[in-house]
Amino acid sequence: MRSLGERLHLLRKLLNLRMGPGAAILPPEVSQIHMDFAMRTHNGHMGAKKFWREILPRLKYNNPAVAMIVNRHSQNEQTPTMTVYIRSAKDGIPFTTVQAASSRVGLSKAQPPASNERMVKIDMKDKQSTNILEQLIAQVGAVPLRPTPEDTTEWQSLEELRKESNASRDRMNAIKAEKQREATMLERARAAGGATEEAA
Repeated sequence: MRSLGERLHLLRKLLNLRMGPGAAILPPEVSQIHMDFAMRTHNGHMGAKKFWREILPRLKYNNPAVAMIVNRHSQNEQTPTMTVYIRSAKDGIPFTTVQAASSRVGLSKAQPPASNERMVKIDMKDKQSTNILEQLIAQVGAVPLRPTPEDTTEWQSLEELRKESNASRDRMNAIKAEKQREATMLERARAAGGATEEAA
């Protein structure tokens, strides 16, 4: 059974996915988001990496049916690019998306669009992650989600519990440190007493 601290940590992670930058609903026409950037952040790749780490998980959580592929590589001279695939209903053909694997060695490059798709490209170079998100929302018409009153209340409760937990931990650490200090002083006193007896 998980401890209270572990459960609170998992609940915090869940709430963090449901709230904040990237918590948005993509239009049903969006079939795939592809990100291409370098693993190292110089030459303008910092914002793309931060978007991948902090914002993309929220997008995926709120849009589980949309394929999200990340192609990382070591070529910092290349421009970090986001490619959004937008499909259109055509002759009653149902929408189908094959989820390809991401890659950290440049093996998952953006593919040409299908016959019923078009691509929107976003240049991520030298952009902050929030600017990339704003551009994505504007270009595809995503709808940002506002926290529900229940989510806000739950988050505030978690913050109170976190503060109480931190205060309790600090008290326990102080008690432990005091006991350790007393034990050290006692050992020194004993050592000093033993030395006096030997001298006598």
